[in-house]
Amino acid sequence: MPPPPTGSGFQLTDDPTTPQTSATIPFRSLIPSPSHPRIKGIGHHTASSWCESRKDIPEPGWLINRLDYQNLHSVEGNEGPYKGFSTDGDPNPNIFRYGEDEGAPVHEAVKAVKVLWSKLGKRERKECRMGDVRGDERVRVWSNPELYVNPGGIRLDAPQTSPQTQALIHDILKTSLSPEGYAKALGCTWTNAFLGELVGGKGVLNEHSYNFRLFLPESPKKSGSRSGSGSESGSKLDGKEANGVADDDDALEDLDLLTRPWGWSFFGHHLCLNVVFVGKRMIVGPTFMGAEPDRIDIGPHAGTRLFTQEEIRGLDLMRGLSEENQRVAQVNVDMKEGLGEGRWNPFDERHLGGARQDNRIVPFEGLPISQMTEPQREEIWSILRAFNCYLPAKPLEARMRRLRSVQEETYFAWIGGYGLGDPYYFRIHSPMTFCEFDFHCGIFLTNTSPAKCHIHTINRLPNCEDYGKALIAQWERENAKANGIGE
Repeated sequence: MPPPPTGSGFQLTDDPTTPQTSATIPFRSLIPSPSHPRIKGIGHHTASSWCESRKDIPEPGWLINRLDYQNLHSVEGNEGPYKGFSTDGDPNPNIFRYGEDEGAPVHEAVKAVKVLWSKLGKRERKECRMGDVRGDERVRVWSNPELYVNPGGIRLDAPQTSPQTQALIHDILKTSLSPEGYAKALGCTWTNAFLGELVGGKGVLNEHSYNFRLFLPESPKKSGSRSGSGSESGSKLDGKEANGVADDDDALEDLDLLTRPWGWSFFGHHLCLNVVFVGKRMIVGPTFMGAEPDRIDIGPHAGTRLFTQEEIRGLDLMRGLSEENQRVAQVNVDMKEGLGEGRWNPFDERHLGGARQDNRIVPFEGLPISQMTEPQREEIWSILRAFNCYLPAKPLEARMRRLRSVQEETYFAWIGGYGLGDPYYFRIHSPMTFCEFDFHCGIFLTNTSPAKCHIHTINRLPNCEDYGKALIAQWERENAKANGIGE
């Protein structure tokens, strides 16, 4: 794969609507004109045709190539067969210990899935249903740009997707997530639709420009009749073997979703959720949530503004550190210049844990939180709670206990200034979490330097906790022990 471009490809140095902005410029000063190359013609496009129109432009073309699932097993770009996000290239899933019952709402989620399934036609079932979450690589094929690179699953804004189907998919999100988490996800979809209104591109950017996929195990009747259908089931990318029984109309009752691993993904512009259930235990991650602009100021959702907890708590924490600890935490003063090779591109900017970074190696950097005061460490836990607020109450408490258990290996890293008007990036990194917050340049808005009206957040789960891999491995060990295997 060629090296990343140096810019997004849509900058006009003499365009008065493309200023080199301060971080606090109001987003309404940055709305492009209809003739601006960032959005020209977008009103005539669907998500698919918009993506096709970007392929011949070098910069988005590079991104599209990078996100294409056919390139998932490229050895470049930290991809290839799944290994796991880590500090040293040797992820260790055995650091996790999950309780037998962590209060995951599996009964409610399974009930919502069954209602959706009962209302889908055969074509929609085939589109929606992927293979076993334990081995189907398409669980990794999520992405956050508006570019519709990898069709598959139910596309919520497709003409053939009914309002009933949209609502039933949202019921699955509602029953799987906490009320606060679902509201946050819904806010991302509203903000996306608001952006579509601002740039006149509602066919590309709307509250339903997302894909939904179910990752379900095979029926025991099917899996018992074929060899080699264990945890490697569905490991191909071509969609044939990976579909398993996706073209059948098996009743979901045969699948025992209350105890066996299964999951769903919901992804599109500025919102990507990957959820895995294993009985009354669950994992949500990796996740991506973002907003451009950062707020909605008119219409039925006026007043919506996302990520304030992460934004304000992170800045207040950094500003409150001692001067010595600020120097240790701040790994780079500038938002771009001085970052090492491979540490910036025009689409991820400073993010290291985005799409197609499942196997990335990121060493610990910054300030060990053990060097903070106790109130400052409590702020770290409050920020992590905000990053994980989509977990229902009991699974969230179980996760927070695990995160606190590795306090001595938890680091806080900062890029940029920490004045009230400065753009910045920060992350909290431990063996069990990799949370990133970043202010970005405009993709649709015209700011060419990072501004507070475009926010990205990422929550990666190192050491094979992404996609529930570590949880599934523990479940498989439990099953083997219960069946007297390997004793």
